[in-house]
Amino acid sequence: MLREKGFNAFVIVGGLAAWRKAGHPLEGVPQSDLVKLPTFS
Repeated sequence: MLREKGFNAFVIVGGLAAWRKAGHPLEGVPQSDLVKLPTFS
């Protein structure tokens, strides 16, 4: 869906943790843009 809307999107094997471990750049998110999702236990 993101690619259809013109975004350069990829699936990252290992997710965000792998991205961080590889030392790739991260961009902060303004506090007002954060949404708390429910957790399940």
